[in-house]
Amino acid sequence: MTQKEITIPVSGLHLKAVLHMPEATNPPVVIGSHGLLSTKDSGKQLTLAARCNAFGAAYLRLDHRGCGDSEGRFLDTTLATRVDDLLAASGLLRDMGLADNGLALFGSSMGGATCLASWQLLMDRGFPIKGMVSLAAPVDGTGITEAAIAAQKELHDVPLSYYQENMGFDITPGLSGIHHILVVHGDNDEIVPIGNAHKIMAETGTPKDLIINHGGDHRMSDADHQARFFTRATAWLKTALLES
Repeated sequence: MTQKEITIPVSGLHLKAVLHMPEATNPPVVIGSHGLLSTKDSGKQLTLAARCNAFGAAYLRLDHRGCGDSEGRFLDTTLATRVDDLLAASGLLRDMGLADNGLALFGSSMGGATCLASWQLLMDRGFPIKGMVSLAAPVDGTGITEAAIAAQKELHDVPLSYYQENMGFDITPGLSGIHHILVVHGDNDEIVPIGNAHKIMAETGTPKDLIINHGGDHRMSDADHQARFFTRATAWLKTALLES
């Protein structure tokens, strides 16, 4: 298994990513999209990358614009620009000969919304997208209230006006074409209400499954919840990429 740093050009910027390659030849690939204030180096991304490599899939950890090692201003990142980032990453993987043997997505929080909003666009571009894991994803950003934002200390450095201007999206109408999706959400999520998970389940196609972390918060900080997540998410991605 090897790791390779790659640069992805988009909108005049250079995004940074790390590609984890298994020993398999011409493997399917998973693209990971991180949360709003996270980066490609989050523990979830690193663990999933290792687990995907173990069953023979490549994994791309992407820093969205304005985050981590990528160029750009954070305050310029929106759902639309993050979708552009993911599409650019997919295109580069295709140029590298890696996107035509199966593509799957993992998104956490805003990354989940990014993956959900990108699915049909990837299909329209002819990518063989086979599945997705969505963790604590908002589909209706209007539910992310000021009180919920204030509950997470790290968000205090971002002005409330940013959320008011950029979190009013509703991607529910575009969910119907999505299938092979595993939805994970905590029923005590203080940032993204669990109703978002139920909307995803109501609108997407089969096969699909829902894991509710009882008492679980937005960060999935409970160790038991994390262990179950990694086991189920790995199995879901493996089935979607290798058996569907």
